[in-house]
Amino acid sequence: MKRLVLAGLLGATMAGGAAAQDPPLTGYWRGTYDCAQGLTGLNLTVRQFFGDSVEAVFHFYAVPQNPGVPTGCFKMSGRLDPATGAFFLESDESRWLVQPPNYVVVNFRGTLSRDGRAMRGQVDGPGCTRFALQRLDRPPLAPEACTSALNISGR
Repeated sequence: MKRLVLAGLLGATMAGGAAAQDPPLTGYWRGTYDCAQGLTGLNLTVRQFFGDSVEAVFHFYAVPQNPGVPTGCFKMSGRLDPATGAFFLESDESRWLVQPPNYVVVNFRGTLSRDGRAMRGQVDGPGCTRFALQRLDRPPLAPEACTSALNISGR
């Protein structure tokens, strides 16, 4: 009996170590990014598909520091390097779900933290700088057009 418990503990420890090195990008994320319109709120919902391929919905909105930002969302796709946690997500103008006037899609290049609870990196787009996101345990509130894009439940 003791051997079984020790083997189970060892297996759980090893699995936990592997998870720390290879955290999933899949999930719900919230944070901010900065572009020409100023500081902007962001919900990012990511689904991993085949191997290192991922798809996401990028939902942006106003934050108290910048209340004039409209709400919008678009689809993204990209890749995750599980060994390093580096990823990129990109889009094009054909992938808009909700497009405010005069807004363009952006791309992300970033890194997932070792524990899989945070991501940060560079935003590629007009006047853009950085983004920082934290993992959420449940879907964030978003317009139906954004949530239904990846069969995301929650409004």
